Amino acid sequence: MKKLIFTKYSNDRADCFSIRTDIWQDENGNRTVQKVPMHPDAKEHLGNLCRWQEELDGLYKEQGFAMNQGKRLENGSIELEYVQGETLAELLDGLLAAGQEEAAAEELKVFIKRVQKPLEKLPEIPFTITDRFREVFWNKEETMEADEDLHREGDEELLAKIADMKIKSLPITNIDLICSNVILGEPMTVIDCEWCFDFPIPISYLLYRILHYYIRTGSNRAGLEAFDLFAWAGITKDQEIVYETMEQSFQKYINRGHTSLDKMFTELGFCGGKLSLDSMAKTERYKIRNHSLEIFYDRGNGFSQEDTCCLWIRDNGFSEFYFAIPEDIQALRLDPGMEPGICLLEKLCCVYEDGREVPVKFTSNGHRLEKDAVYFDKEDPQIIIPEIPKGTKYLRIKLQIHQADAYVMEKYLEKTREHAAAREKYRQRIREMESTKVWKAYRTYRRLLERKKQV
Repeated sequence: MKKLIFTKYSNDRADCFSIRTDIWQDENGNRTVQKVPMHPDAKEHLGNLCRWQEELDGLYKEQGFAMNQGKRLENGSIELEYVQGETLAELLDGLLAAGQEEAAAEELKVFIKRVQKPLEKLPEIPFTITDRFREVFWNKEETMEADEDLHREGDEELLAKIADMKIKSLPITNIDLICSNVILGEPMTVIDCEWCFDFPIPISYLLYRILHYYIRTGSNRAGLEAFDLFAWAGITKDQEIVYETMEQSFQKYINRGHTSLDKMFTELGFCGGKLSLDSMAKTERYKIRNHSLEIFYDRGNGFSQEDTCCLWIRDNGFSEFYFAIPEDIQALRLDPGMEPGICLLEKLCCVYEDGREVPVKFTSNGHRLEKDAVYFDKEDPQIIIPEIPKGTKYLRIKLQIHQADAYVMEKYLEKTREHAAAREKYRQRIREMESTKVWKAYRTYRRLLERKKQV
């Protein structure tokens, strides 16, 4: 007799992707996984799973990958093998915990080479922009409905530029072939082959997802950034910009207006079983007014509201961008949201053609707390870069925006001003002492003593 030991609902998606995942165990301890459609429209999505597994097996068999096998059930569900073992992500985390960052980077390189290997024996399929590609990865109308306009100025041109490069594509792409979905062994088992597509997708987008969803989803993995694995994999800064937009479009394609419960609870500030309406209103107002980093151009005639673009800041206030700089730009103004708060500038660098990164100088209408932190006590915060160095290809921006209680920040600034006044008072006393006859005589004596020692 089988019993249900685990269930997970993925019903925050669009109806056609809404499913439930169950794990069943029999009296002998044997387990199986079932994926069940939660809406009649989701049966087609699950029905494709066996076809994707069969085609991916043929594609990756020689590279030591095996897809998690499954079979269709009468009710439209899919039954899959229950596979246990250490995932590639867990192996990499273990290496990082042991301080073996270089070994972890090498493991990632080996994995990426295996993912690309089928391209060597297949007929060349260049990436082209198809209607299906736009529906899934570049659906501007749908993203506008949810988040105004997700696509930034210049994104369409960058996409066309990447299409002109004729980047190779696989006949079928499992874009979820990420480290957490690969169970180690001989062969490696790939689970959750749910998001597969048989139209041209740049192979470098798949590599971007592998690296992004491992390196940039855990603070313990940040050390791998030093190995520049994105560049090693042939992913250019232009491609990173486009692939970030593709990824956000893909998430919108899956959800189509649905909001997950975990995201809803986070946004509402659920804590301790109570919801403060005042706190909710303040948090939501702050988030809405601080969801964008508006960039103003100065092409020689000053800043203008007509010459701007927006970069969209994530819900947690943390974002990183590589922003292409047109050649005629002389200065930039960055407006991080519209509300008072603290802006932590972890990176603000110009990036040259050869990849060099040089920090840029900036001014602001806020209070500089530390080298990389600015407190804005008024609305319309502004960070101004008065000069863009010649040869700048991109601006790299890595920032966090946080709410700041006005009373606490005023007390902090008051103490800062007191310390600054005290330092200036001591400096003045030193200057006064240095102008006395006694100090001048002592200084003359020290010089004579030094000369005597040299003789």
